[in-house]
Amino acid sequence: MTRPAIAFALVLALPSLALAGNALAPEKVEVYPNFNAASVYAYFTGDDNRNATATLLYRAGDEKEFHEGPPLSRTGPGRFAGSVFWLQPDQPLEVRVTFADPDGVTPAEPLLAKTRTRSDKFPTGSGKTYYVGPGGDDAAAGTRDKPFKTVQHAVGLAAPGDTVLLMDGAYAESVTVKRSGRPDAYITLRPDPEDTAPPIRYETEDRGHAEKRFVARPRLVGWVHPEGGWENLPGNLYAAPEKRPVGTVTMSLPYPADDSRPVGTRIYHHESLEELKGAEAGLLPGWWQDAKAGRLYVRLTPQDGRSVTAYVVRLGVLRCGLQFDKAGYWIVEDLTFEVFGGGPYSHGIDIVDSPNVVVRRCTFDTMRVGVAVRKAGSRDCLVEHCRFHDSGIWTWPWKSVKAHDTEGGAVDLIGGPGNVVRFCDVRGPFNGVGASTWGDLGNEALNRDLDVHDNRFLEIGDDPMEPEGACMNNRFWNNVTHDTLQGISLAPITVGPTWVVRDRYYQYKGGAFKASVDSKGFVYIYHCLGWTDRPAQNACDPSGPYGNFHFRNTILRGTRYAYEDMVPHLAPNSLDYCDFFTTDPKRFIKWLNRTYPNLAALVAAEPEFGRHNLAVEPYATLERGLPDALAPALIDAGVRIPGINDGFKGKAPDIGPEEN
Repeated sequence: MTRPAIAFALVLALPSLALAGNALAPEKVEVYPNFNAASVYAYFTGDDNRNATATLLYRAGDEKEFHEGPPLSRTGPGRFAGSVFWLQPDQPLEVRVTFADPDGVTPAEPLLAKTRTRSDKFPTGSGKTYYVGPGGDDAAAGTRDKPFKTVQHAVGLAAPGDTVLLMDGAYAESVTVKRSGRPDAYITLRPDPEDTAPPIRYETEDRGHAEKRFVARPRLVGWVHPEGGWENLPGNLYAAPEKRPVGTVTMSLPYPADDSRPVGTRIYHHESLEELKGAEAGLLPGWWQDAKAGRLYVRLTPQDGRSVTAYVVRLGVLRCGLQFDKAGYWIVEDLTFEVFGGGPYSHGIDIVDSPNVVVRRCTFDTMRVGVAVRKAGSRDCLVEHCRFHDSGIWTWPWKSVKAHDTEGGAVDLIGGPGNVVRFCDVRGPFNGVGASTWGDLGNEALNRDLDVHDNRFLEIGDDPMEPEGACMNNRFWNNVTHDTLQGISLAPITVGPTWVVRDRYYQYKGGAFKASVDSKGFVYIYHCLGWTDRPAQNACDPSGPYGNFHFRNTILRGTRYAYEDMVPHLAPNSLDYCDFFTTDPKRFIKWLNRTYPNLAALVAAEPEFGRHNLAVEPYATLERGLPDALAPALIDAGVRIPGINDGFKGKAPDIGPEEN
């Protein structure tokens, strides 16, 4: 039987001594483990003059010796916080925190904790199996020969350990789940493995290379076709009767016989008929619905030359595909969610106050949010190996999408601790993975102990990754972005520590790292790459007050300034063992609104810059227009960071995300 992920490790708490003044008294250490990383919180009293330090040691698996972990940060009164990286699922972990204080530590023994990382093997299949088919009957037995008709009926019966199997087909449903599994008996929703229908297949162009993609069957769909025929109006405008509330519209040419095309391209939602009639080509095709009159309008571009009747038009009328309402311990896998709408806040899967929901190998196509994880009770959820796709948004002006009903994303995290997004492919939405508590930025209970790693983002209109709020031990690592506005937005981090490790950001429009909105929580940026060849582009340019950003072993390469900083610093930053480069011969770095022509002048004047930075073209060669071979000057030019780059190969770590 698999043990559920534990909230806090077994703690050896030492007695707290009522010490007045400056001497430190250790209290306890808490550990929150995920699959491949763990959060550590060490608590103490005393140290009124704040001159104590703490060091994290750990050993994992069958290691005999402890070794040093990444730095611990003083994130609040009586608390240090940090993380352990590079762990394996279901692995023993032991941590040790030692304190040093010139005024004394009583008692002097370290704080100890033992735990185990979370297992990603989830116990399933111990109960009944129910079948659902589009031609079924909810009054039937729910067997393969006599399946239920609706997903809703089946999930309403499911008990811990049960499995709900969907036969091939489209299910136009908004399903609400209110029954929970157990830690030792998850409920599973997935396709019937004996269904012989092949998955939908189509090809896309990805950076000039044809790529075959497979979309899982069966499908939960939120779309319908228009209610009536189209009326041809002047100005490439068409109208059809439509009383159902529409939130999303897509258009595509008819499917070939082999059903090999995706669901179509999202078209722009205009705010009024007058706006639609006056729209420029960049926001056409477009649509607007007169809800009172029950009438839908679509306008094509003058250059199209076709009627709207030449297209397949899909109207997103259902708000949500699958909602978990205080219902945890579920697995949803190998399903497709298509074109949900029904208003401005559509979701493929909405997880509300529901712990330990696993979503894997699913496809989400064209909706405001693919997966939402909301409220404090939604903890220890996992989204992995999923594909999120939208289209049209990348081509629209940024100002036309911001604060518009298309300002959505692949995954929205607004829940409790321990949620993980990994190994996902995201292409086309306005945002990628958001971990934002906007409106409650100081709430330490939300969005803590998160892991977002090994994801790939393409054509993101704004922020591929967006942590905002307390973000205590939020970890972003091994992510790759191509053709996006930002690389990652850290605006603001109010507490931290937030970790950004070995991420790669290519060909951004607005900068590798966004800092703003009075961000002053701890942010550690290690071994990252910001690289663009777009003309007149800064590698990094904070847009508002910020502080407490710590860069090490990172490359920032732009075509204007390597770093253009013109805003106040709310706390000291530190940048060392990094490479700053621009292809612009007239610019280098602007810091605190003062321009520096070279590295020597910058280091001499600005204490936030260390003395080990470089200013060289970071890659000796390019492959398909992107960095390929690291410049020799950056090899063995970095600094060791315990628990981050212990396995470096040469005399010292390399600068950048690769270790050569």
